[in-house]
Parts: sequence; C-alpha cells; structure tokens
Amino acid sequence: MNIVTRTTRASTLETLNENLKSAMRTHATTYGLGDSETSILMCCETISISRKHRLFGGIKTTLSAVYVTPKWLVWADSTGPRDASAGSAQLRHIDIRDYRTTASYAISPDQGLNITGRYTDRNRTGMTFIVLSSEPDGIKFRQILKEALGKAAK
Repeated sequence: MNIVTRTTRASTLETLNENLKSAMRTHATTYGLGDSETSILMCCETISISRKHRLFGGIKTTLSAVYVTPKWLVWADSTGPRDASAGSAQLRHIDIRDYRTTASYAISPDQGLNITGRYTDRNRTGMTFIVLSSEPDGIKFRQILKEALGKAAK
C-alpha cells in the first residue's frame, strides 16, 4: 500500500526548485511561449512524498511546479536531481477536471487536476495529471486557473 503526502505552496518562478525552473524556461524557449514569465497569474510548487509499505518499500519524493498566465498553462515534474521535464498548453486548447470528480478517484484517491487537450509539444491530444494538494494555495490555484480558462475561451 502506498501513502502519498502532498504539500502545495504558492511560489514565484524565481523561488522554484532550480531543476524545475530550468526545465520550464527551456521548454518556454523551445516552444516559443513568448513573454509567459512576465504575465504569470499564479505559480505553485508541490512536493509529493510516497511511502511504500511492502517488502521493497521506501520513500519516493517528487517535485512539481505549475504556473498559469492569461494564455498558457506550464508545468514541470522531477523525481531526481537532473530529471526535470516540462510541458505546456494554450488555455484555449484544454479542459480541466478536478481528479476528485472522476471515476478513477474511487479506485485510486489522489489530489490534482486532469488536463485534457492539445499540448504545445505534441500534434495530438492527450491527458496529463497535475498534482495540487487541497491546501489553501492548491485551492487558490484551481480558482485562478478556472477564471483564466473562462477568459481564454471568450
């Protein structure tokens, strides 16, 4: 059985973990996200600690970051010192759904958002999971993202 503990805190791009920040900036440059850094509405960093209680149990720590602008959603994940990867999508090309409202939640409870749509680095649609705790900063990020999605759709 796995026990996952998550903590989400509001952040700025400058105060993020260096690997996450670097992956996000490299991704933004590679895919031409323009001045996305100057228009950030909110940025969060989440630390997830997974404890396995089995024969070969252990602890796995994952760092995640996400920010939203009036046009973009940008995210990154890292499970080690040099393995951060990032992704992004234009808000007008995605739908979000709180994971707690999905059928999968009953089987595998978790905290975060399912992001469905077309991503910047792919020519096809897909789904990704962005971890966010249910703490105040995670809730605030969900609200700001929902408002930005509403404005981007107009």
